[in-house]
Amino acid sequence: MNSLKHLADYGQSIWLDYLRRQLVVGGELDRLIEEDGLRGMTSNPKIFEKAIGGSHDYDVDIRALALQGNSVSEVYEFLSVEDVQSAADKFRPLYEESNGDHGYVSLEVNPHLARDTEGTIQEAKHLWNALNRPNVFIKVPATVEGLPAIRRLIAQGVNVNVTLLFGLPRYRKVAEAYIAGLEDRAGDGAPLDRIRSVASFFLSRIDVLVDPMLEKIMKGDNADADLAKELHGEVALSSAKVAYQIYNEIFSFERFQRLADLGAKEQRLLWASTSTKNPEYSDIKYIEPLIGDNTINTTPPETLNAYRDHGDPKSRLEEDVEKARETLDRLPDLEIDIDQVTEQLVEEGIEKFNKPFDKLMDTLEKEMAAAKTERVDPQTLDLGEHHDDFERRLTALGEDDFSRRLWNKDATLWASDEKTQKQIEGSLGWLHVAEKMESQIGVLEGFVSEIRESGFERVVHMGMGGSSLAPLMFSRTFEVGENGLPLTVLDTTDPKTIGKIEESLDLEKTLFIIASKSGSTAESLAFGEYFYEKVEAKKGDRAGENFVAITDPESPLVTLAQKRGFRRCFLNYRDIGGRYSALSWFGLLPAGLMGLDVSELLIRALRMSHACNSCVPSSENPGIALGAVLGELARNKRDKVTFITSPAISTFGLWLEQLIAESTGKEETGILPVAGEQVGDPSRYGDDRVFVYLRLEGEIDNEQERAVAALKEADHPVVTIRLNDRLDVGQEFFRWEIATATAGAVLGINPFDQPNVQESKDNTDELLKEYAEKSELPTEEVSVEEGMIQVFSESEGESASDVLLAFLENAHPRDYIALLAYLPEDDAVDRALDEIRIGLRDHLHLASTLGYGPRYLHSTGQLHKGGPNIGLYIQITAETEADRSIPNRPYAFGVFCQCQAEGDLRSLRKHGRRVIRIHLRDLEVGLAELKMTLTSLLQAQPALASN
Repeated sequence: MNSLKHLADYGQSIWLDYLRRQLVVGGELDRLIEEDGLRGMTSNPKIFEKAIGGSHDYDVDIRALALQGNSVSEVYEFLSVEDVQSAADKFRPLYEESNGDHGYVSLEVNPHLARDTEGTIQEAKHLWNALNRPNVFIKVPATVEGLPAIRRLIAQGVNVNVTLLFGLPRYRKVAEAYIAGLEDRAGDGAPLDRIRSVASFFLSRIDVLVDPMLEKIMKGDNADADLAKELHGEVALSSAKVAYQIYNEIFSFERFQRLADLGAKEQRLLWASTSTKNPEYSDIKYIEPLIGDNTINTTPPETLNAYRDHGDPKSRLEEDVEKARETLDRLPDLEIDIDQVTEQLVEEGIEKFNKPFDKLMDTLEKEMAAAKTERVDPQTLDLGEHHDDFERRLTALGEDDFSRRLWNKDATLWASDEKTQKQIEGSLGWLHVAEKMESQIGVLEGFVSEIRESGFERVVHMGMGGSSLAPLMFSRTFEVGENGLPLTVLDTTDPKTIGKIEESLDLEKTLFIIASKSGSTAESLAFGEYFYEKVEAKKGDRAGENFVAITDPESPLVTLAQKRGFRRCFLNYRDIGGRYSALSWFGLLPAGLMGLDVSELLIRALRMSHACNSCVPSSENPGIALGAVLGELARNKRDKVTFITSPAISTFGLWLEQLIAESTGKEETGILPVAGEQVGDPSRYGDDRVFVYLRLEGEIDNEQERAVAALKEADHPVVTIRLNDRLDVGQEFFRWEIATATAGAVLGINPFDQPNVQESKDNTDELLKEYAEKSELPTEEVSVEEGMIQVFSESEGESASDVLLAFLENAHPRDYIALLAYLPEDDAVDRALDEIRIGLRDHLHLASTLGYGPRYLHSTGQLHKGGPNIGLYIQITAETEADRSIPNRPYAFGVFCQCQAEGDLRSLRKHGRRVIRIHLRDLEVGLAELKMTLTSLLQAQPALASN
């Protein structure tokens, strides 16, 4: 039986904390009521703002209302009232069948009235009359000023949902206000039988505030630490259990029974803020223990889906009540004042309600202004002859109910075997991470302030792949914020680069972030060892103050952080893979330290989330539409998605490379992402390309504009995505994650694993082990040596040019060339490699990619080994100039880097890939010689390959 429906057997009603128009008119709400037993809904301005800013739900009405001359507040009221009315009408049969006990929808008063009793009453009555439905609640905050408003509104026959309720003393006053209002109404001779009220007790926010207090105490080694561990994560649930006892007490008194004899109903307790914020906790932590008679639990969609999937309904609310009382009673022993905590939460809650409301008004104002002009779709698809195929695929995705199944975490979209399905189900946390991270903004801002106040002047983020590419993009795309610190990202084992970074730092004033999902990433740990020793030499046993970890719960890095006394260990969510983690701690902690507006980044992401939501038809869903383009065109042999990005956001391509290559490049299929390739004349491209133009408004490159227009004119398929400003990368993270998941389904592969990445790592480990035993690396016979160039290849020839020519003659139409550079990444090397790749592209008419090792191993490396055998790989290595030892390891970074290059070379050969290695005995001279050799070779062989 459906676990959600089964809750009703224990007297609990399940509500949805989410309301938007498409949910109602698209049929999703009908399904939730019928299949899941949904008994009510709550709405709020935050959700409404994202739906307006990120979808087309309201476009027609906003345009009409704007042209009629309505004000922003009038438009908001019209839209919100209409949504609540429509939802209430869907619940009306349930309301009637239950004699008014179920089937309610809530709408809140302007949150700026939280301290205004008369204003709250006036607006609540106005909204109640405007809604003109018996099965609605008006949400009123449980502030001191809200209490008399609750009493008077109940007396006047207005149903009230009391919000912002955190503390037990305030709950008693809320119940008192309700009962007093009923008494006032009864005194006037008015009927009581249709008056309803709920008291919304906010839960997870309590733990979000109290848990860090307990965690600080837990670091000690005494009785207080033991008590803190015992209370950790228990305060919110204990508050709820005790609140339910107060409820039973109050509504069993004779005072209320007299009112009940007149038809009055109890003010039911509603558990709110029930999504789990802490990655160490169960995703149904605030549902399972709180099932009890005559209660309500309102949950966001993710939590609703989670409970449907693995909930176990039983009446548990009155279990361990004495333990709950003891939990609250013992908080003062740790100098935690729960009443002060709950008062702080009320104050913060008012602000958290005000900000989204103001943002909503701002968004509405912008949408109204835009509605008076012709709207330009931010995502346009110029697909030419492929348009019909795309439409058929989009229709098929709609018929397959892809969007709803994606959001329900239905792994059968990608796999049929149970083991893979389980792995996929545990990889979809990115769908809701932006919502979770919104609740962590206060924690992030507090930590940023702490770092500034502690005198730090620089941040070095150390990680690989998904743990580093979003920070790298932030560092190269944005200026350091007003209160931010310069951010450097270390994701290479090249000793020259590591030395250059070290020389630029004042170690005692530098904060080092070690980032690794698994907590065992070899490079990240090596970076950490290296810089910890350097800081320890200056600060002794206080070195840990300069280090922070980001990792999954219970990883080896957690243990290391505790052992060395790291300043902080940020635990990420287990159900998010590295390449999908940009909007989690891995991306947002370094962004926040850099001074970026992380809150706004998340707002942009959430708008896109709403645009791609389960209730949005595939034809209007930007993420699914994009994924359909990528997947369907790849099936039609256009499997090279080539990014043309406005210069200011060019590094976004590095993040996209990993997401697409590592997600789709497996089982001999895949989509090759081509980032950083200078746009050329249409004649330079084969018929295996699809272009994506990421166009940053206000920073447009006219040359790019002309080039993109020429590509369209030449009938190349082009997707254009318009970003209003740089912070729109927040929405692009989410758009492309949805698109990649969709493309994976179209291609019939699992986009959430990376089966071949480990091969190169294992090869590297074997080589390092061999080096540790012999103090030398295995050697390979040089095919040809010329100047400062050594060539290693199975192809034969008398000169470097001969061997390279023989290698390139293996190229076929629709292949691609990949430069794999284990070199220092600087401007001079960049320019030389760019010239080489463009020369190869223009003469061979093949897509070209450039990846620095070992970064690409955690990015496009999966596609190289697991994708189709259509690549020609040119690995470029160089002599190590000045190596740097890694503490507690029998090898230095230069050896580590060499082993990574050799390990990947072995893996490529094992998979039968066409690969050549070029070693530069002198970096600068050798690179110049290589460029000259290739240029001369290509000029002498103009028809070497052609599509």
